[in-house]
Amino acid sequence: MSAAHWRRTLPDDIAAIGLLSRRLLGPYAEHDFVFEERLALCGEGCLTLSDGVAIGGYVISHPWWRANPPALNTLIGDLPEDADCWYLHDVAVDERFRGAGAVASAVDEIAGLARNKGIGTLALVAVGGAASYWARLGFAAVTTDALRAKLDGYGADAAYMERSA
Repeated sequence: MSAAHWRRTLPDDIAAIGLLSRRLLGPYAEHDFVFEERLALCGEGCLTLSDGVAIGGYVISHPWWRANPPALNTLIGDLPEDADCWYLHDVAVDERFRGAGAVASAVDEIAGLARNKGIGTLALVAVGGAASYWARLGFAAVTTDALRAKLDGYGADAAYMERSA
């Protein structure tokens, strides 16, 4: 396998991203129409990890509002003009592509994009017990009663997390 690198996501990547999402994230996987919408709304926030042969990971991200994660499998329509965070909507990397710091590299790239847009906070929802992983990348859990209600569809161990861009 050649060295993998992040590149901008292309519309033709969506089917492979959807398959990867369903395999890695199970019940938390987004439908392809969500990926298609996010790519159309914020192509610069969508990255694909590829070794030139296979797609081994992806990042779907966009400007959003802090402490207000979109529900799973929901179209958002538009991006907010008054966004106060850059939301990492979905991040996944295949096992074969792990271990080389791919996610940390992508988060750094997205953080730079957010800063260039004047946004100083990154946010995400960690699912499937991944909060400790995201904490190692500088994210900290934020908990409020309102957030707990918004996380209902994300699973019992879901954690809304933020860090500085």
